[in-house]
This record gives sequence, C-alpha cells and structure tokens, in this order.
Amino acid sequence: MTSIVPPDDLPQDRPRVVVTGMGVVCSLGASPADIWDAVAAGRSGVGPITRFDASAFASRVAAEVPDADVPDDRLDERYWRDLDRRSRFAVSAGLSAFQDAGIMLTAENRNRFAVVMASERPEEERLLEGARQLEASDVESAAATLAHHARPHAPAERIGALLGVTGPVLQVENRSAGGLAAIIEAAEMIRRGDVVAALAGGAEAPITPISLAAFQGTGALSERNDDPAAASRPLDRARDGFVLGEGAAVLVLESLELARARGATILAELEGYGMTFSASRGGHPATDSAEIGAALQRCLGTSGRIQAEIDVVALHAAGTVDGDIAEATGVRRIFGSSARHHLYTPALKSLTGHLLGASGPLSTVIMLSALKAQRIPGSINLDDEDEECDLDANASGTRDDNLRVVIVNATGWGHNAAILLAHPDAMSTED
Repeated sequence: MTSIVPPDDLPQDRPRVVVTGMGVVCSLGASPADIWDAVAAGRSGVGPITRFDASAFASRVAAEVPDADVPDDRLDERYWRDLDRRSRFAVSAGLSAFQDAGIMLTAENRNRFAVVMASERPEEERLLEGARQLEASDVESAAATLAHHARPHAPAERIGALLGVTGPVLQVENRSAGGLAAIIEAAEMIRRGDVVAALAGGAEAPITPISLAAFQGTGALSERNDDPAAASRPLDRARDGFVLGEGAAVLVLESLELARARGATILAELEGYGMTFSASRGGHPATDSAEIGAALQRCLGTSGRIQAEIDVVALHAAGTVDGDIAEATGVRRIFGSSARHHLYTPALKSLTGHLLGASGPLSTVIMLSALKAQRIPGSINLDDEDEECDLDANASGTRDDNLRVVIVNATGWGHNAAILLAHPDAMSTED
C-alpha cells in the first residue's frame, strides 16, 4: 500500500484522470475477475426472485447477489449487520476498489480524496420494516428503524466514514445515468484541483416489493418468468422489458501525475465524457435519440478522439422496446454506417440485469476487464435482432480483438451520460 502525497503545486493545465482500481458486487460475482469470467462464458446472472414471495407480481425474475447477507470477512461483523443491503454492496465494492488501487489515506492526505456515489432507489427494505412497525402502532420501533436507515445518502457516507475521507463526499441521483454522472463529477473534482484522487460509482438494492411494484406500474419489466436466464434480451425483437439487478460497482480515479509518482497500475485513462438531458414539450422527461447522440458527441469532443478511433460502445440497452430503439438511433446518428460494420455495441444487461444507478459503473468495470483481456464481450439472448436497432451487439459471443478505446453509455428517463476510456497503450504520451 502506498500513501497519497498531493503535489505541492498542481499543474496549470487540467490534470489528466486515470483509473487505478475497481471493485464490484453483482449477481455474477464479487470481483472483476469473476464477473469477467461469467461475461466471457456468456453466463446469465438472472434467476427467480428468492428474496421474498413475488408470486403476486407480473415480473418474478431478477439478478440477485448470491449470499448477499453473508458478512464481508474484511469488516467487523457487528458493523456489517448494522448496514442496510445497499450500503453493504457499496462498502464491499468500495473497499475492494480502494485495495485494488493500493492507496493508503493518512491524516495529511485524506482531505484530498473524494467519494461520489449514485443510487436511483433508496434503501427500501428498512423503509418497509419501519412502515410495518407503524402499521402495528409500534411507533417507538419505527422511529428507531427509520432514524437509522431512512438515508438516501448512505452509500457515499458509509464509504467515506469507513475509509476516513475528509474531502468531498457526495451522493447523487440521476436515474440510470447516475453512476456515470458520479464518475464524471469525481473526475472533474480532480481536474479542477479540488482533490487528487476519488472513489466513484453506484450502489443499488432494488429487488424489493416497492421497486417491483413501481416498475411494474410503468410497464418496464420483463414478464418472461418461465425462462429467467432468457428474460433480459436487449435489442431482440421479442424483448419485453428489463430485469432488475442489484449490487455495486466502484472505481478509484486519480490524477495521472499522482498515479505515476506512486507507481500505480493504470487500468485506463478517462479521456472524455458527455451528459445531456432529454426534455419533452409536456414538461416531463423524455427518451430522445438526439440527446443520447449529443452526449456521445460531447464525449468524443472532450476526449479529442474521432469516431474511427472507437472500438466499442457498451450500450445502456436495458431491454425496453422504445428505449433500445432510441439509444440505437442515437448511436447511429454519431457513428453512421460504422455503427453496424466497424463498431461493436454489446448489450451487457443481457447478462447482468439492470442495476439502475450502478449499471453504468458495472459496465465500466466489465469494459476495463475487456481492455485488459483484449477481448470484446458479447450479448446473449439476441436470437432475432430488431431491425430498428441495427447494431453489432456481438451476439456470437466474446471474441479476441484489438481493443484500445471504448465508450460506456447510460440513459435513464431523460438523463444521458457517456464516458470514454483509453487503454494505457493508447494514452497520449504528452503530459
């Protein structure tokens, strides 16, 4: 473990930002290596819901984390038991990313480290517990439960407190684009000189009756209950909605100068990003292919890259009929014919389910593993491609290929975000 030593004087030019660590928990495993092995094998993480009786719901499948309540042996068990499930995912993934980066915080440097996390849903299991106590007129128990656990900001705070961070600690909510928004904001903190390193990502625990009912009400969930592994099928003509997933994915970002000074292993450079919002004339958020494309274009523009340099765009592609078409249209607006013939666009949620605000960071972890392995991840359950999508989602399975520059895309009820990552060998040699 090496200590962060902030430079005495930050350079006048905006610092370059690199990724030096990653941690993850999802239905496919609790390490980037385990998850990459599952993705490379084309193994689905979706199964029947076991967390509660879902028989009354139209959708009864989800991507559950196995043994989600088994304590993390790196942490005191009493501390672990005190955490809600979403915070458990966040703390485990965050600690793994921190250890992967080989960082050590000290009294001298901990105010130069930030934490930025995203979640779309609050901690609903403990909210339900408090509601049941209120219904039973047990106000004292409800007050204790809700005072301790009704905390939408818990993931960022829990990570920050565990690591001893005294720099900025933020929790954001930007729908399914929130996790990438958290990464973008953490990178901007570094570029502004506010901090020299940050931990950023997303955490979600939405496999609850509340979330299942909420998304059922929108008609957004798959009802393919008889074949769970085939339920998440983005871009496929027979898709009927997304499959809820849970977990967390977290990155460690730091300035290139700091990473080089402490001899850190650089996984990729975060070269570019773009965010837009799709507004409708009726005063409600919309899904707009033009704004999805605009976020991708801004991502290219901030990176200085051109379309021909991009090898992969990891799609959001949740599996909703209109959403997949809108995103595919947005991709084609920017990449033209290359979107079909010279660009891979894997739909990773076909394997992982939809982790809402953590989905962008999870896709980023998978693509960082792909950059390391020099392999293109594939999409599963793409048996009959929707001709209105018209993208190469690599339905034939993971393949070896030259992989240097990738974009990760995320959309969510009007919010659009994209980040661009370059393999260390493709990074500019100019400081």
